[in-house]
Amino acid sequence: MKPVSILLSAIVTASATVAETRRQDCPKLHIFGARETTAPPGFGSASTVVNLVQQANGGATSESIVYPAAGGNVYAASVAAGVAAVANQTKIFNQMCPESKIVMVGYSQGAQIVDDAFCGGPDGTSLNSTAASISSGVGKMVAAIILMGNPRHVDGLPFNVGNATAGGFAARPVGFRCPAFEDIIQANCDAEDPFCAKGNSSATHQGYGREYGKDALAFVESKLDSHGVSSNGTNVVVTSEVSALRLDWVYMLLAVGAASVISPY
Repeated sequence: MKPVSILLSAIVTASATVAETRRQDCPKLHIFGARETTAPPGFGSASTVVNLVQQANGGATSESIVYPAAGGNVYAASVAAGVAAVANQTKIFNQMCPESKIVMVGYSQGAQIVDDAFCGGPDGTSLNSTAASISSGVGKMVAAIILMGNPRHVDGLPFNVGNATAGGFAARPVGFRCPAFEDIIQANCDAEDPFCAKGNSSATHQGYGREYGKDALAFVESKLDSHGVSSNGTNVVVTSEVSALRLDWVYMLLAVGAASVISPY
């Protein structure tokens, strides 16, 4: 079996383990957050918006996408694993709580995997298919998608927010559209960002939560209002952290695949 196939199999297994620990009482709103490259397991810089949305919606639960978030020569494999994790974790939640609504928050590489999972590829060696990876059930339950510092950024999309006109290092082709979800996406990218644009300011890349967090919250709340999701109840945090041992498996498999899976970026 190819290293990437083994890696994706490990992600599926990890996602299934997560499901075993989830609570069965379903919230009205569940928030998924995907972290940036090299950030430790958890929400990373996506936490700013995840926390804002959760605090504004009593009873909301939250969950981090479990994937390597690796860089360097295994970046492409990490993106592939991340897309699979988004598809699997959202599918599991949909099967458990089909009447709930979900919000997706992705930051940097985390934005790339959310983008790819919902809008399809291709994306270098990470994703060959043009079809969305998420299930039809998930497509019906997602209320809003926030993408910050997305390497797939390309100018001219109706959901872009920020002053960037140059594309990111993994930019979508000119003329790309995501018709199924573009009405519920907000994507932040500024020209000084070296990853979603062609700038040279890492501070800009790390500052979207501070700069656009409240705007992102207002956008999410407007979409939740349209779905009739009210803000009441008590917050319960449900994270999808698998054991350190399982994460070690994933990282070990990613390392094994490094010799044959080289990032094109």
